[in-house]
Amino acid sequence: MYPGLCVKAITWLEKCLDDSSGDILITAGSSVTAGSAVLFDLHPKEVRDELFGRDEEVEYVKRQVRAGNWVVISGQRGIGKTSLLKVVLNELSRDGFRAIYVNARGITTLRDLLAILINEINKSRVRLRLTVSLNFIIGSAGITLSRGSRVFNGLLELLLSIDEDTVIGIDEVQELSRVSGQFLKILGNVFASNPRVSFVFTGSYVGLVKALLRPSPESPLYGRPPVEVRLRSFSDELSREFLRRGFNELGIQFHAFDTVINRLDGVIGWLTLFGNYHGVRGLGIEDSLRETVNEGVKIMISELEHFLEDKANKALYLAILSALRFVNRWKDIKFAVTARLGREFGDREFVNALNALINYNFVERVREGEYRLIDPMLREVDYDELIRKYSRTSEPQR
Repeated sequence: MYPGLCVKAITWLEKCLDDSSGDILITAGSSVTAGSAVLFDLHPKEVRDELFGRDEEVEYVKRQVRAGNWVVISGQRGIGKTSLLKVVLNELSRDGFRAIYVNARGITTLRDLLAILINEINKSRVRLRLTVSLNFIIGSAGITLSRGSRVFNGLLELLLSIDEDTVIGIDEVQELSRVSGQFLKILGNVFASNPRVSFVFTGSYVGLVKALLRPSPESPLYGRPPVEVRLRSFSDELSREFLRRGFNELGIQFHAFDTVINRLDGVIGWLTLFGNYHGVRGLGIEDSLRETVNEGVKIMISELEHFLEDKANKALYLAILSALRFVNRWKDIKFAVTARLGREFGDREFVNALNALINYNFVERVREGEYRLIDPMLREVDYDELIRKYSRTSEPQR
């Protein structure tokens, strides 16, 4: 890991918040005009001039790809993973690579992934070594999957046939965890057999991402894990500079830095949304904060529901998050959870639940035995209501 860098259908706003990040330099001849909201634009950033505070990470990822390493960009929701990925792909495409972007949100099968890759390869005209194929029909407009072809074989053949330097960015790759076994086999084969293809993934440290970064001896990627670039929240100083530049773009004098940063921390997605509400839409500071928190809580609840889909004791995870709003030591968290749910939990069950929350970037281990909520919006969630909701749905039918 580089030193110092440490499903449901997604709404348009959720995706924009996850992607928000930006930096702007206005110079003579710049296409940016006074009053334009580059930093506070909610769309994903795709060029370096719009990306704030991530120059070092962009250069590092590009160096790794050029060196033949694969990369995983990890971090919490709204930290700018997608924007970093898109800027890297954009710059590598200017350096001679074919660049393909795949949003894996909602993709749960290899067939879905293959369909998207075929579409993107046809659009970008990536050169393929496909003269005769059992899996594809080759035409003037590109390739299509032959009827009756096996998806696994087709996806593997497609990736092995790429005949020019190509970088494929898969955003939110943990969504493919349901087919991780097959996908890892394909990735292992591609890594060993086609050095012209590189991957850059983004995601949370769960499921497939964990298998990529920490492959077991049985994994096809054992001994050749991707490099991890973990994105962190901005410091107070960097958050203040981001807000200052964003409001300067709009010609607005802004002074309530501490009020905003204390509430939103250094999460670029929330800072961007606040800037959009206050600077672009013209809401007052308190109204902008309230709207930002309201939207943020909705997104966090959606993330929590997605996380809890395959969990047996949903109330345990929610009670841990609720307790972390007030206490941070292991024994105090466990005591609060026991009191809230009215039952004892074994250490192993409790630790497994806590580790799952850490792996999903809801919780961070500060030091041995101490933990904290990563995202400020998690402090705003009504956990009691969620616990009641899941308690009702888990009650047996009479």
